[in-house]
Amino acid sequence: MNRKEQIEARLAEIRGLVDSPDADIDALTEETRKLKAELQEIEQAAEKRSKLRSEVNAGLGVVTRDFNPSNGQEKPFGVDTEEYRTAWLKHLQGKELSAAEQRAFTVANGAVSQLVVNDIMTVVRDHAPLMERITMVYSASKITYYVEGTINPAQAHTDNATITPDSDTLTPVTLTPSEITKMVQVSESARQMSIPAFNTWLTTMIGEAIARYINGQIITAISGVAASAGTTINAAGVQALLGSVKGEDVAVICNRKTLYTQLLPLQDNGTNNIVTFTGTYGSARVYGYDVLVDDNMADDTVLAGDMAKVIGAMGEDITVREGYDIDTNSYKYLGVVMFAVAIGISSAFAKLTNAG
Repeated sequence: MNRKEQIEARLAEIRGLVDSPDADIDALTEETRKLKAELQEIEQAAEKRSKLRSEVNAGLGVVTRDFNPSNGQEKPFGVDTEEYRTAWLKHLQGKELSAAEQRAFTVANGAVSQLVVNDIMTVVRDHAPLMERITMVYSASKITYYVEGTINPAQAHTDNATITPDSDTLTPVTLTPSEITKMVQVSESARQMSIPAFNTWLTTMIGEAIARYINGQIITAISGVAASAGTTINAAGVQALLGSVKGEDVAVICNRKTLYTQLLPLQDNGTNNIVTFTGTYGSARVYGYDVLVDDNMADDTVLAGDMAKVIGAMGEDITVREGYDIDTNSYKYLGVVMFAVAIGISSAFAKLTNAG
């Protein structure tokens, strides 16, 4: 049995342990997270090997030389190239740049590598699942977005009859993005890691912190407008919660503790399917609606609503600045992105809390 098979077998075993009354949910959750991360690395490595084989077999691995009519003067590579990413990261590390790298860095005026920005945004999306479900507009400046309010249904029409315009409504939502910042610090010796390792460290540290903040802001916005649907988390309460919201993209939001200690006990495999787990990694659903798990949520509280009615605005650019701290002989890196969130239709959301 290879490592991938061992991980898949253990994940299957954990799914069976979740229902055990004496299961250590926190430990199982942490183990599951680590196993998923390791499995993802294995699958990505396998995919890269497969792609490399295909390229070699197709002759794409052959190096060719093109005639360069520019008298040996190479055109500086752009900010969206792998070469510029290497040059930009080397500059952050204080390493010496080659002549070509220095020329490209100067021409770009030290702009942040687009590939590094893409890597940070990938981390943000992976760790901010709520952001993937809301309506996003990409603007760093103040913007007004219009959300559909009352939408009347289409009507049958009799030939030659007068058509009366529908009284559909649009609700304006004004967003003014403000800065989200994350500063990370590394010692002089530690920052001399390899370029790939430094790229992973920098993008992960900044991206995960930004994602946590965005998730928290989205939950705060929803919680602030959600109407109470009840004060007891039981089958009837959950039914009342889901029955009080409408929309095309309804989802349930709670933290891990509430999912496993409040919602999961409602499931009785012999009589109902209130809570189900689907997919490779066991995504939860309640009465068929996706459960978005986020530990920014308060204990014993469940939110539900049409996630498309949450509007977020984010700047497309992420800035990374650097500075030297002489007191600690370390370097600081500051990631900055613009973000704002607002609710388009307040009535699209409700919450259920356990008063007892």
